[in-house]
Amino acid sequence: MYYLKCKSCGHLNEVKSEYLIFCSNCNKKLENNYSDWIKRNSEKTFDDWKQLFCTTETTTPTNETSTPKKIKGLKYWIGFAVAFAIFYAIGQLGGEKIAEVFRKPAFDKALMKTASEINKSCPIMVDNATRLDNAVALPDNVFQYNYTLISTNIDSVNVDDVKNYLEPTITNFVKTSPDMKEMRDNNVTVNYSYKDKAGVFLFTISVKPEQYKDGN
Repeated sequence: MYYLKCKSCGHLNEVKSEYLIFCSNCNKKLENNYSDWIKRNSEKTFDDWKQLFCTTETTTPTNETSTPKKIKGLKYWIGFAVAFAIFYAIGQLGGEKIAEVFRKPAFDKALMKTASEINKSCPIMVDNATRLDNAVALPDNVFQYNYTLISTNIDSVNVDDVKNYLEPTITNFVKTSPDMKEMRDNNVTVNYSYKDKAGVFLFTISVKPEQYKDGN
């Protein structure tokens, strides 16, 4: 078993998947987490990262120097919150379940079971600004994740700007992530729907088969 040590509180976080980002003890972001590291080292693997930064009962991780980045504005926070929510919902709550149930027949029932498995953990805070409320299998081969941005009011943001900022990232995630392979193979339209802290609808980003199978 591998562990990633939190430099803030010293807690050893068990590495169950590549989506470990926040310390389970103090809730602070873990330095050298895999999601950030792989962006800088795309040619490397999850095993490479574990050998560099993780520890077992008998080994000590290697340190990599990281430079703190300044946080810039509300748009940054919303982008970070939503992006993390996507990875958390798929990786922690959906990835293994999706792979499991899509091996079975009756695809519509498989989607419903995937939503049911995710909803066992919902509602759940995926960071300090974003709550995953639930997931739902909709008619016409559509699967939807529903989020609330708990610190955001519709009057405080330009909804179109935020949606336009996030849409390419979300589309690329559905198009390229290994965790979304079963969705792509079965031509699922994947929706990400967001509302503000008062429950007012903000926007839905819908990723359709023609977008992730366009060959670009």
